[in-house]
Amino acid sequence: MKCAEAEAVLEQLKAEFDRVTAQEAYFLFVTNEIGSGGVSGNAVQRRFTDLLGWFNQYVAAKADDVYLTVSGIPVKIK
Repeated sequence: MKCAEAEAVLEQLKAEFDRVTAQEAYFLFVTNEIGSGGVSGNAVQRRFTDLLGWFNQYVAAKADDVYLTVSGIPVKIK
Protein backbone atom coordinates (compact mmCIF):
# COMPACT_ATOMS: atom_id res chain seq x y z
CA MET A 1 0.00 0.00 0.00
CA LYS A 2 1.37 3.40 -0.97
CA CYS A 3 1.48 6.09 1.70
CA ALA A 4 0.86 9.70 0.67
CA GLU A 5 4.53 10.64 0.95
CA ALA A 6 5.67 7.69 -1.20
CA GLU A 7 2.93 8.46 -3.72
CA ALA A 8 4.14 12.07 -3.98
CA VAL A 9 7.74 10.96 -4.52
CA LEU A 10 6.64 8.43 -7.13
CA GLU A 11 4.67 11.07 -9.01
CA GLN A 12 7.74 13.34 -9.03
CA LEU A 13 9.88 10.49 -10.37
CA LYS A 14 7.35 9.74 -13.10
CA ALA A 15 7.14 13.40 -14.10
CA GLU A 16 10.94 13.69 -14.33
CA PHE A 17 11.16 10.45 -16.31
CA ASP A 18 8.49 11.69 -18.73
CA ARG A 19 10.24 15.05 -19.08
CA VAL A 20 13.61 13.45 -19.87
CA THR A 21 12.22 10.82 -22.24
CA ALA A 22 10.15 13.38 -24.19
CA GLN A 23 13.37 14.23 -26.03
CA GLU A 24 13.96 12.77 -29.46
CA ALA A 25 16.62 10.27 -28.42
CA TYR A 26 17.32 6.63 -27.66
CA PHE A 27 17.51 5.83 -23.95
CA LEU A 28 18.95 2.89 -22.07
CA PHE A 29 18.02 2.63 -18.40
CA VAL A 30 19.76 0.28 -16.00
CA THR A 31 18.28 -0.28 -12.56
CA ASN A 32 18.50 -2.76 -9.73
CA GLU A 33 15.90 -5.41 -9.00
CA ILE A 34 16.01 -5.34 -5.21
CA GLY A 35 12.63 -6.86 -4.44
CA SER A 36 13.50 -10.47 -5.28
CA GLY A 37 15.18 -11.24 -1.98
CA GLY A 38 13.87 -11.36 1.54
CA VAL A 39 11.85 -8.61 3.17
CA SER A 40 13.93 -6.19 5.23
CA GLY A 41 13.13 -5.64 8.87
CA ASN A 42 13.92 -1.95 8.36
CA ALA A 43 10.85 0.15 7.51
CA VAL A 44 12.87 2.71 5.51
CA GLN A 45 14.46 -0.06 3.41
CA ARG A 46 11.07 -1.65 2.76
CA ARG A 47 9.66 1.70 1.60
CA PHE A 48 12.66 2.25 -0.70
CA THR A 49 12.25 -1.27 -2.13
CA ASP A 50 8.55 -0.61 -2.78
CA LEU A 51 9.22 2.79 -4.35
CA LEU A 52 11.92 1.44 -6.66
CA GLY A 53 9.65 -1.45 -7.65
CA TRP A 54 6.76 0.88 -8.48
CA PHE A 55 9.06 3.13 -10.50
CA ASN A 56 10.60 0.16 -12.33
CA GLN A 57 7.09 -0.96 -13.28
CA TYR A 58 6.36 2.50 -14.69
CA VAL A 59 9.58 2.57 -16.71
CA ALA A 60 9.02 -0.97 -18.01
CA ALA A 61 5.47 -0.10 -19.09
CA LYS A 62 6.82 2.79 -21.19
CA ALA A 63 9.79 0.85 -22.62
CA ASP A 64 9.90 -0.87 -25.99
CA ASP A 65 12.17 -3.63 -24.66
CA VAL A 66 12.81 -4.86 -21.12
CA TYR A 67 15.54 -7.29 -20.09
CA LEU A 68 16.34 -8.87 -16.75
CA THR A 69 19.98 -9.88 -16.50
CA VAL A 70 20.61 -12.97 -14.37
CA SER A 71 24.20 -14.07 -13.84
CA GLY A 72 25.23 -12.04 -16.86
CA ILE A 73 22.57 -13.59 -19.10
CA PRO A 74 19.95 -11.21 -20.48
CA VAL A 75 16.41 -12.59 -20.31
CA LYS A 76 13.90 -10.72 -22.47
CA ILE A 77 10.82 -9.75 -20.44
CA LYS A 78 9.17 -7.50 -23.01
